[in-house]
Amino acid sequence: MRAQRRAFALSASIEDVLVAAADRASDRLKRERPEFSAATLNKLAYFIPSLFGVGALAALFNSVSTIVLCALAVLPAAFRILVVVSPTQGRRRASCTIAHEALPIYTVIAPLCREARVVDQLLSAIERLDYPAEKLDVIVIVEADEPATHAAITRRKHRLPITVVPAPPAGPRTKPKALNIALELARGSFVAIYDAEDRPESRQLRRALEAFRSAGDDLACVQAALCIDTDTTWLARYFTAEYAGHFDVFLPKLAGFGLPLPLGGSSNHFRTAVLREAGGWDPYNVTEDADLGMRLARLGYRCGVIESTTFEEAPATARRWLGQRSRWLKGWMRLSRNQFVLCFQTLGHGLTKHRNMIATI
Repeated sequence: MRAQRRAFALSASIEDVLVAAADRASDRLKRERPEFSAATLNKLAYFIPSLFGVGALAALFNSVSTIVLCALAVLPAAFRILVVVSPTQGRRRASCTIAHEALPIYTVIAPLCREARVVDQLLSAIERLDYPAEKLDVIVIVEADEPATHAAITRRKHRLPITVVPAPPAGPRTKPKALNIALELARGSFVAIYDAEDRPESRQLRRALEAFRSAGDDLACVQAALCIDTDTTWLARYFTAEYAGHFDVFLPKLAGFGLPLPLGGSSNHFRTAVLREAGGWDPYNVTEDADLGMRLARLGYRCGVIESTTFEEAPATARRWLGQRSRWLKGWMRLSRNQFVLCFQTLGHGLTKHRNMIATI
């Protein structure tokens, strides 16, 4: 397959190569692992939320059902409280120092969409990373029909080699599809993802490498903490508190128990080979980060956290916050529906296998 792609790339124009990469980015997970793709859910699965709603409405007319419904409603909060208050081993900072010459090539991917305002801030933060410039593979992927962001990148004087990839304007036009295109071009043994407004601590890549080197091959991803450092409005202060609870308390506790992690949208560090094995990101899921964390767990891998912080900006207006929150809720519903269907499929396969075993006795 790689030989065929190389031969095609040598004979085709760059536009054709990118269009082919975009097609693969959209269809790879759907084609290779359809059970994990939101695009291949059975049509009946779309009615699951409605069925739950009808069931909840019917439960209100029966006292026992109402008690059960209330119990189900508080279970998520109870689970969070249980995880947070349960004792776990404290996080140990990995201490295996890696010599300069032993550092691997590290790919940094930054998908940008209408982000001309913060291009300089992002690239300056990447340039401040404490990592050899010759071993950094920086890929910035921008929609091909977005000239403002392209112009902001072009007129800037770069201190690192940067590969700018124009994403063909074909659906689905989502962040995970752009990440999948960039993943095909990644040269590094490890991949880090940053959003447009991110400002990671300078030694974050080294912290991630130390964590990978100190753990087994089953550690597929480590998550750095995200921190809101703007204090301009009540909304920004709310985000600061929410992020502190999620990234500084909840995720480390989940990792301590060895549970699947709902990854954050950026500052994820992956083993490139494992990420490709898992099929990359799901282009049809708008919370592709959390979906990938669950998928890695189902494939037998685990995710961890590292003691490093990436600073971000909070949504400046209630309108932006509402758009972000509705997108997250939509993605979480789709993810929950996908996991629900997968569980029933797994249960069905298990029962079928059990019946076949009994039939052969």
